[in-house]
Order: sequence, then structure tokens, then C-alpha cells
Amino acid sequence: MSRLVKIIFLAALGLAAVAAEVRAQPALILVEENDALVSQRDYGYTQGFLAALAFNDFFNKSFVDATFDLMGGLVVTYGAPAGPVRRQFNWVVGQSIFTPENLKLVPPNPNDRPYAGWLFTGFSLAQETAKVQLDSFEFLGGVVGPAAGGKTIQCGFHSALGQSCPAGWSYQLDNEPAFLASWERRWKFGVAYGDGFGADIVPSVGATVGNVYTYASAGALLRFGRSLSSTWGPSRVRPAPQSASFFSPDPQGPAWGFAFFAGAEGRAVGYNVFLDGNTFVSSPSVNHQVFVADLVAGAEIFSQYGSRLAFTVTKRTQEFSGQPGNGDLFGSIEARVQF
Repeated sequence: MSRLVKIIFLAALGLAAVAAEVRAQPALILVEENDALVSQRDYGYTQGFLAALAFNDFFNKSFVDATFDLMGGLVVTYGAPAGPVRRQFNWVVGQSIFTPENLKLVPPNPNDRPYAGWLFTGFSLAQETAKVQLDSFEFLGGVVGPAAGGKTIQCGFHSALGQSCPAGWSYQLDNEPAFLASWERRWKFGVAYGDGFGADIVPSVGATVGNVYTYASAGALLRFGRSLSSTWGPSRVRPAPQSASFFSPDPQGPAWGFAFFAGAEGRAVGYNVFLDGNTFVSSPSVNHQVFVADLVAGAEIFSQYGSRLAFTVTKRTQEFSGQPGNGDLFGSIEARVQF
């Protein structure tokens, strides 16, 4: 794991150096997901983390434009309405950890999901058109298996809390390169009540392919609040619903905004490495459910200067038959700071 961590760290330093030389306005986004935030559970999808550096060209031409000129064909914007365009480039790193329910059983229950970790990095491109359509493309690559550091992180936290390390990590998925590519589109349909207050619905469709996840998705988010045109919903760790961490401030709007939201996303799943097992070698596995849904609710507060804090609760339906707890339940905290 140490070599990959060093590569990610050096890449972060390099990107930070680039940021100092361009006129794009960078922001730092941190997302933490954990079942312990909303329950006493410690299994299933038990931990996720994502950090992103976001750059936009809202007010100045920058390397974001050059990136779109080079790779903009990946952001399919066909059918976008006429109107002003805003673009954003994100560089991300993150990790996800999965465990079975019984952390003391050795070997683990063969009918429960295997131990697994995923360490990844990558980028996303997003384009907002007329403040009513958001198209995004994301590519993530990394490693699944011991090199992902799932055991190290979980056992470290357990040790800090005076708890024993889960016993079955020696049975986790083997090391293999792991990647995915995703495209998503969101729309906004809203009503205004005056003084910046309003309500809207944000439907979405998307598709993801790779040897981590392969699925098609569709969903919608209902929101009520103030300055809703500035945000597109919470940022999450895949396969949860995404907003590309897009923040689109309205200079004419109130200095502070907020939103209460609730929604759902359904996914038709073709492959999930954390359930189906390693792609190239035999490994522990269970048969995934084809149809999975995420039910979400939460709130956010933000300023037009780029700061943001959001909390989301997610109930994920069963991903395999007989899944303990009838699916996953976890909380997400998102923080955003504009440099």
C-alpha cells in the first residue's frame, strides 16, 4: 500500500503546484461516510472517504477550458438548452471499506459479503448549462485488495477505540487493478417563492462501466430551501447518487443558502466486485441483486463564497439475497472550503 499512497501524495503535491499557477478558483471537498454516524452497526458498507480538489472557469479562462478542449467529448451534452455554460474539473482520491456482519468469524460466513477495500484516484469533468442541466464524466482507477489498505484503516480505528481488529481480513479479495468510468446528467425544475426561497426537483440518469461497478441509474431529488440554483445536491462516494461536487454560486443571490432534500436512485446492476468477487481469480463472493435503490434525506447550508456543509442519511436496499440488516444504512458528511 505504501507505494500507491506515495504516488497519490506526490500527485496531490503536483496538482497543488499547478493550482498555484492557474487562475481557476480551487476548492477542497471532503466527504466522510460511515454506518456509525447513524447507527450502532459496523458491517456491510462500513466506511467511505473522498477528497477532491475542484477547479472552475466561471470568471476567468483557465486550464479547465484546455482540459475540456482535450477531453470534452467525454462529457456528452447533446440536447443541452441555450444559455451560459459553467465548467468544473475535479481531481479526487478516496477509499471504500466493506465487511461481513460477523467480524469474529474465521473463516467468514460464505453467504455474507467478503472483506474488501478499494483505494482510488481519478478525475471528473462537469458542465452546467443555463443553470438547469448538469452533465458530468468521471474516471476512477486504483486497486482492490490488501494494497487498498482496508485492513490497515479499519484495524487502526478499532485499536484507537480499544476494540479488536476484525478477524477475517486474511480472507479479503485479492489485489487487482480496478477502474470505472461514469457519465451522468441532471436537470432542475423549480418554482420560486420570493427572497431567494424556492423548491425544485432534480431528476438524473447515468451509466457506469468498469471492473468495480457496472450499472445504469435513474433517480430524483426533491429540495426546499434558499438559493437552490447554487447547488445540485450532496456529493457522495460511488455508487451513491452523485452531483459532481458542482457548486455554482449566484452573485446576485443571498449571501447564505440552505436546502432540505429527500430522494431516491435506482440502479440496474451488472457487476459489483465487492459482491461478485475478483475479476481474474477465484475469490469469496455472493450473487448480487440486479435492482438496488438508495433512499436519501438530508440538509445543507452554504455561502455564495464557496463554503458548504451537508449531512445525508442513506438507506440502501439489499444488494444480495439474505443481506444482514436488510441492506446498508449510513450517514455522510460533506464539507467544502473555497481557497
